[in-house]
Amino acid sequence: MDLILILAIVLVIIVALLAAALLIPADISLRPFKEGSLAQLCVSFRLLKGISSGRLDVSTSKREFQLRVMGVTILTKDLKKKEEDEDKRKKKKKPTDWNKLVWHANEHYDAGKELVAALTKNTSVKRLRGKVKVGLSDPAHTGMLVGFLYAGSGIAKAVLPESELEIEPSFDKERMDADIETELRLPLFKVVIPLIRFFRRVRAI
Repeated sequence: MDLILILAIVLVIIVALLAAALLIPADISLRPFKEGSLAQLCVSFRLLKGISSGRLDVSTSKREFQLRVMGVTILTKDLKKKEEDEDKRKKKKKPTDWNKLVWHANEHYDAGKELVAALTKNTSVKRLRGKVKVGLSDPAHTGMLVGFLYAGSGIAKAVLPESELEIEPSFDKERMDADIETELRLPLFKVVIPLIRFFRRVRAI
């Protein structure tokens, strides 16, 4: 009897945590970084006001996922090794039917468009900050591009007052480097149904 009661309490706690995770908006941070040949993407998220958090690091040297609960790391996984194993398995599979893929391109596009619309509608941008270094082979073209970027940063500042985007022109060297961080807020319960609908449509195709 005591065991059943303990299992019932644990089940109620798990259900309550899942419901809270869906109802309390998730904080998501995206940080693409590129300088020279070095490029990296970091995606991090916080659930239940930081009780649970995760981080995905992708670069040329590593692909790693880390999951933390209440400040304790409970999972660290090297995704690069997993991708190499999947590549080996894919080589053994039959080749992709490109005719079928192209034939159903419209269905894939519609499903993706619906999902992106749901995500865009329900995602709010909390902060946008970063630095962009840009330079083209022609200094005149560099000046024009920097002008467009300044105009874009002005629009972003008007829409999102907390945005801080620094633009640095390079007139003597051709380059395109950036370090940008975007913080988003997403209520998960509003995207569960669009996600399920998307995967069902894609699988049906």
